[in-house]
Amino acid sequence: MKQLILLIINVTTILSSLAQVDSTLILANEAYENGDYLLAYDLYQKSIEMDTNDIRTYKKAGLSAYNIGNMASAKTLFLSIIKRDSMDRMSLSQLASIYERENNAPKAIKYYTQLTSIFPDNSVYWRKLAQQYAQAGMSLDAFHYYNESYKLNNRDISTIKGISEIFIGNKQYEDADTIINKGLQLDSTNVLLYQLLARSKYKQKDYDSTVYYLKRITGVVDLNAYYNKMLGYSYIQIDSFDRAIYYLQKSLTDDGSKEYAYYYLATAYDELDNEANALFYYKKALEEGISSNVPNYHRNIAKLYNENNQLKEAIPHYKDAYKYSDDPVLLFYLARACDVYYKDKSIAINYYNKYIKSKHEHAEYKDYAKSRMRILKEAKHQRG
Repeated sequence: MKQLILLIINVTTILSSLAQVDSTLILANEAYENGDYLLAYDLYQKSIEMDTNDIRTYKKAGLSAYNIGNMASAKTLFLSIIKRDSMDRMSLSQLASIYERENNAPKAIKYYTQLTSIFPDNSVYWRKLAQQYAQAGMSLDAFHYYNESYKLNNRDISTIKGISEIFIGNKQYEDADTIINKGLQLDSTNVLLYQLLARSKYKQKDYDSTVYYLKRITGVVDLNAYYNKMLGYSYIQIDSFDRAIYYLQKSLTDDGSKEYAYYYLATAYDELDNEANALFYYKKALEEGISSNVPNYHRNIAKLYNENNQLKEAIPHYKDAYKYSDDPVLLFYLARACDVYYKDKSIAINYYNKYIKSKHEHAEYKDYAKSRMRILKEAKHQRG
């Protein structure tokens, strides 16, 4: 009789416990369906504490954790599932997605590789794997996996975009243009594809086409600083300087380096013979200057000062231009400026002499330098 009573108590306890689990799960599922993932996560965790064997509860708890941004718990839950079932699709996919979101390319690659192995006919997993390799800077592997994705689904715009970016990076512009145009046949309004096509044409120095494709999307989307700068420079190359200035000014909203935008603005104003603005932006480019273009900024500033007979201001910029570039023609410009500006002609003689000894091949300049140096030396000797 005593054993029967104990058995009844045990059964009653078990049934009560199961009822409690069922009740908690019902509440958890309701919260999940209503989008209250924080409450759902807490309730699913209670269910797991009461029943550690229900994989479905682990999955729902993991998804709830993911939705509330608790990635650490989500990873723990999905990892515990694949320890029991290494081929569980949802858990592998969620782990890959979490690591992708965390920019942890090695871990994301690990799980996307497993997914492509288990589900080789799923083009998305191949594309996701390719994107992770591209992010890691491994373009050869990225191209291989993009190609696998493309073979399974040649209508995936994200795959087309990825392949075309690799082609552009490898200077395979014709291949890039071909696949981008295939993408545009599928989606003629896709802004990203027009931007890529503009980039490809820009790299090929086809500035008319660059302008054409960027103008196709102007008004549809606000171009960022990079594309405004590209459009502005392209307008310079096709001699549309007012339009160039408009888009280059718009590119200055970028918080990054404005060096090239300033330089292109200076160039556009220079072409319009607006010397004041040209000088202003050459100086702004020089302030930002970290590129190999710095000698050009000094050179152009010196040229503008020289053209306005402001030789005192021109000479130091000619000196800096030569210091940063070693271009011997700058010695000639320096000599000529010093010749006019300084009463002490020994400074000009020194630069004429350096220029004559340089390897610069310009017969007219060399003849002038030799003749002028001879005259200055004779005058100096006579004053002696």
